[in-house]
Amino acid sequence: MAEGLPGGGEAAAASVAGCETYDACFDLGHRFRLFDRPGTFRVSQAGLALGDHLVRNVRESELAGRILDIGTGSGAIALLLRALGATSIAATDISASAVSTARQNELENFGDSVIDFWHSDLFPGAEAGHRERFDLIVFNPPGWRSPSELLKAELAAKRHSLDLEAMFYGDSVLLRFLKHLPEHLAQNGRAIIGLNSLIGIADIFGRSRSTDRPVNDATIHARLLERHEFPLLFYTEEWLQVRSSLLAQFEQGRHDYAATYVTKGNTIHWFYEITEVTVTEPATPSLVSPIGDHAAASARLLPFAEMAAAPARALQHSGPEPLAG
Repeated sequence: MAEGLPGGGEAAAASVAGCETYDACFDLGHRFRLFDRPGTFRVSQAGLALGDHLVRNVRESELAGRILDIGTGSGAIALLLRALGATSIAATDISASAVSTARQNELENFGDSVIDFWHSDLFPGAEAGHRERFDLIVFNPPGWRSPSELLKAELAAKRHSLDLEAMFYGDSVLLRFLKHLPEHLAQNGRAIIGLNSLIGIADIFGRSRSTDRPVNDATIHARLLERHEFPLLFYTEEWLQVRSSLLAQFEQGRHDYAATYVTKGNTIHWFYEITEVTVTEPATPSLVSPIGDHAAASARLLPFAEMAAAPARALQHSGPEPLAG
């Protein structure tokens, strides 16, 4: 997903068979021609930064494993992962039109269909109880928190070209993601997520460690990989009309959940934090009782051949003798 608004990115408008398109350009010359359609985010500055990070840092073992791109939008990150050599990729989005566009973008750029695109909320098939695990999960979640009642009323009175869920409710989306991540991350796997500082990043991870803990009582670990500063841009007239209410919500967020941004002139600048997330499962209690007898413990460590010749007394059970029949 984009940083919160449609538009942005390094794009060159063009037309393919009467459809508007643009180019998304990543490091090392990775370039994709993408369809520009209502209901699908254009690749943003944040999306380009996330892709460039993957170009530089994705591991060969991850490309050889199973990868999931959550909130795929146009499919640009999934296409990039395929171009980098990944052969087993799933990608999800809550927007059916975005999933349709992403499928067409793969055909346009590769000529065939390899990526598993799902119309799904977060993890593919989770609604049906599916629990597939992935070696790498990439997620660019909505960057803004749930809108205030005042802002919701103002947005409802105006036409907006994208669903509110694609831009707002990032707090609840991230908490659900972190809660269920242990069920979908393979052993030694990791997630790379792009976080908008307007969401109150420290507060989200704090709640994940306290009131909104992950399933199975797992522990979430977060490590900052990169930090970028971007201006908050308003690409359409309808968003300019609610600018004051949006800025008021962000200002309130500074006090309520430590939203972070700086003001430069009449523009606020937010921070995009590319973060690695890993999971530690709680240790499973051992079902083997500790051996108190030193001789028995020593015998337990002998190689099999030596154990066969060891004195019987070294292997005697320390409990009572069985009753004679």
